Amino acid sequence: MGRLVAIIMVFASVALSTASAASLSKADRRDVARIEAYLNRMQSVEASFLQYSSSGQSAEGRLYLQRPGQLRLDYRPPATLQIYADGFWLIYVDTELEEVTHLPLNSTPAGFLVREHVRLSGDVTVTRLERGAKSLRVYIAQTEEPDAGHIVLTLSDGPLRLRNWSVIDAQGVETRVSLIDPAFNAEIAEKVFEFDETAYEPRQVE
Repeated sequence: MGRLVAIIMVFASVALSTASAASLSKADRRDVARIEAYLNRMQSVEASFLQYSSSGQSAEGRLYLQRPGQLRLDYRPPATLQIYADGFWLIYVDTELEEVTHLPLNSTPAGFLVREHVRLSGDVTVTRLERGAKSLRVYIAQTEEPDAGHIVLTLSDGPLRLRNWSVIDAQGVETRVSLIDPAFNAEIAEKVFEFDETAYEPRQVE
């Protein structure tokens, strides 16, 4: 379970051949522009989720996302995990050990998803775009450190609709978060994102 969460929370090192944005075709660039526009229209998401690793591990729970900067993942038992984002930190809570870990939000895939304005250029680069039957799969890497990791977004096409996102590690293990019956752009109460960490022991990440 710890491995599943770690992979989702941070960009793991990957052995992936990363192409430059210039290698994208004109059709690819048009689709990237469509996806960028769609992501910027997506102000909130509430959904159940299934988290699955190709190594065979799985978990499930409830996800709340509201841009800019807010995120909450409640994992169902037997998992003892909660994840929050407050605009600056990604906060990982182990309710069994009563520990709280803070990671800089912008260093995680979650930071990309909850930005006030999503840009698929600049500090990130689209390295590949794949088309399936009414679906698009876009690979996104950090521009200055393309080998430091990447996130993969899968969307239905017709109309565009976010279905899942994945992180793939150096051993080729893919961890995917799939959304189940998502509600997009619905109002989410602010109290959903409130978290009182005074009851937990802080832990430093080196």
